Amino acid sequence: MKLGVVLAAALVAQPAWAQRAGENAATQSSDAFGRSVGQDKSGLYSSDDVRGFNPVDAGNVRLEGLYFDQVDKLSTRLSDGNTIRVGPAALRYPFPAPTGLVDYSLTQPRGLASYSFNLEDGGASNGGIGGSFEFKQPLDGERLGLSGGFGWRNAHRWEGGYAKYRTVGATLGWHPTDRVSVLLFGGAFFFRSDEARATYYPAAPELPPQLPRGIDLSQPWAPRNATNWAYGAVVKAPLGGFGLEAGLFYNGRTQDTTFADLLFGVRSDGSVARRRVIADGNNRDASLSGEARLIKQWQHGDISHRLIASLRGRARDRRFGGSQSLDLGPSTILAPDIRPEPSYTLGPKSFDTVRQLTWGASYSLVRAGHFGFDASISKTSYRKAIDFADPALNDPETREGPVMWNAGGTVNLTRPLSFYAGISHGMEEALAAPEVAVNRAEAPPAIHTSQVEAGIKYALSHQLTLIAGGFSITKPYYNLDPASRYRRLGDLRNRGVELSLTGQLWPGLTVVGGTMLLDPRISGEAVESGQIGPRPVGQIRRRSVLTLDWREGQGHGPLSLDLSLESLSSRTGNAANTLSAPARAVLNLGARYRFKLAGGTWLVRPVLLNAFDKYGWNVSSSGGFTYIPPRAATLQVIADY
Repeated sequence: MKLGVVLAAALVAQPAWAQRAGENAATQSSDAFGRSVGQDKSGLYSSDDVRGFNPVDAGNVRLEGLYFDQVDKLSTRLSDGNTIRVGPAALRYPFPAPTGLVDYSLTQPRGLASYSFNLEDGGASNGGIGGSFEFKQPLDGERLGLSGGFGWRNAHRWEGGYAKYRTVGATLGWHPTDRVSVLLFGGAFFFRSDEARATYYPAAPELPPQLPRGIDLSQPWAPRNATNWAYGAVVKAPLGGFGLEAGLFYNGRTQDTTFADLLFGVRSDGSVARRRVIADGNNRDASLSGEARLIKQWQHGDISHRLIASLRGRARDRRFGGSQSLDLGPSTILAPDIRPEPSYTLGPKSFDTVRQLTWGASYSLVRAGHFGFDASISKTSYRKAIDFADPALNDPETREGPVMWNAGGTVNLTRPLSFYAGISHGMEEALAAPEVAVNRAEAPPAIHTSQVEAGIKYALSHQLTLIAGGFSITKPYYNLDPASRYRRLGDLRNRGVELSLTGQLWPGLTVVGGTMLLDPRISGEAVESGQIGPRPVGQIRRRSVLTLDWREGQGHGPLSLDLSLESLSSRTGNAANTLSAPARAVLNLGARYRFKLAGGTWLVRPVLLNAFDKYGWNVSSSGGFTYIPPRAATLQVIADY
C-alpha cells in the first residue's frame, strides 16, 4: 500500500474567495452524470467517457460556457473543475452536442488574498515526492485580481517507472463593474522522462495473467517528453440592449519524444509472441478556437425568452507521422525485459489542417414551474486537408457545409414531476488512428452524429431528486480492420438507460448514485462479413456508481465520512468479440475532519482508494489491456485563512 501526505498552509490572515477545505464533489453535485471539483470527482461520466464516447476527442468541450477546441489537458492551476452536461443538465444550454458536453470552469481570482503551499509524499496514482504553491491576490479590491501557482512531482508510477511532471498557470480577472468580467489566463503542463508503459494485446481468447502491480516493464530509453499549453481570454459584458459573451483560446501540445510499448500475443502464462516499440517525436498539435455571442433576454408576462446569435470557429494544425516500428521479438510480462536501444531515424512529417467556421442561432423560452423549450440551428463551413510526407499517397481534402440543429424541452406534469425530451444532429471529429494501426495518428474527416433522448425528473423531496431517462446515439464506427488499418467499418448505435439519484437522504447524509445500462451495437459490411463482431472493443454494458457522504451534527459537525463505489460490467476485449475483461467493483473510503486553528479553517482528509485491492483491466478501443491502480492511501491537510 502506498501512503501519500499532502500539507497545505495558507499564509495570509484574510478569508479566501474559494477555499480548498470546502471542496466536495458529492455535496456540490446536482445530478449523477459527472462533476469534478478540484481533485474530487463524482458521478457516472468523466471528461473522457460520456455514454460510451469521448467528448473531448469529439470536440464537445466548453470553457466558461463557450466553444473550446481542447487538444490536451489543461493545467490544473487554471481550472476549478468541470461538469458533464447530458439529459436535463443540457436544457437551456445553447448548442448542445449529440454525445454530451464537458463544461470547464476557470479559477476566478476574486475576493481577498489567500496563499497555500502543498507538500506531497506518495499518492493514489503516483508515488514519489511533489508539491504545489497556489495563490489568489487582489490587485485593486474586488475589481482586479490575480490567481495562479505551480506544481511539481517526481513520480514513481503505480505501473512501475518514474516520471517528472510540472504545472504552471495564472489567471488575471478584471471586473470594472458588477456586470462586466474579463479573464486572461495562461498555463502549461510539462511531462518529462515518462517511460511508455506496456500495453498488452492478448492471444485470444486468453486473458493476461494477474501480475504483481508495480513491476516496471518499460524500456528506459523510451520516455515521453511533452508539453501542453493553453492561454486565452473571456469577456462577458452588456452591449446596448444585449449581452456579449466572447472567448478566444489557444491550446496545444508538443511531443519532443513519445513511444508506445506494444506487447502482442500475450498468453495466460505471461509469454509474449512479439514486442514492438513505436518511436515517434517532433510532433505538434495546436488549435486556435473561440466563440462570440450576442444574447437578448426579455420577459413577456410570466414567460422568459432568450435569443442568442453565435459565431464560433477553429483553426487547427497538426504535424504527425514519420514514426518507426522497432521489433524486439518475443518477450515476457513476468519480469523486466530490458533491451538495448535500437538505432533508428524518424521519417519526414505529414501535416493535417482543419478550418471551421460556424454561424448559429439559439432560442429558449421558459415559463417557470410549467414548461421550457430550447432550439438551435447552425450552419458550418468545414475544410480538412492532409499533406502526406509520402509522395505516393494522395493528399485528401474534405469540404463540408452541413446544417446542425437541436430541439428539446421540458414539461411539468405535476409540481414534483417533469418530463424532458430532445433530439440533436451534429458534426464532430473522429478519433485519430491509435498506435497499433498501420496508419498511426492519421485522423479521418469529421463525422455526422445524431441523438434522441427522453426521461423524467422527479423531486422525491426538497432535497432529493431522481432522474430516469433513455437515449440513442448514432455515429460512424472507426476502428482497425483485419489488416490493422484504421478506417470506417460501419455504424455504431449506443442505446442506453441512465438513472440518477442525488441530494440529501436526511440532514447530513448526501447521496450521489447512478446507473447506466448500455447496448452498443455495430452494423455494416464488416459485421455482416464476419471481419468483426457486433460489439465495439472496449465498451461496457453497465456502469453503476454510488457516493455517500455523512457529516455529523446534521451536516454542520466537524467530522464526515464518505464512501465511493464503482461497479462495471465485463468489457469487450477484442474485435471478434471472443474475449472479455471481467466485471469489477472498486470501493474507496474517506473522511474529513474540520477544525479551527490559529485563525484558520483546517481540513484533515485521509482516503483509502481501491480498499480491497481489486484487480481489474481497462481495455482501449483498439484492444489494448492495462491493469487498474492498486490499493493506495493518501492523507491531505489543508488550511484556509
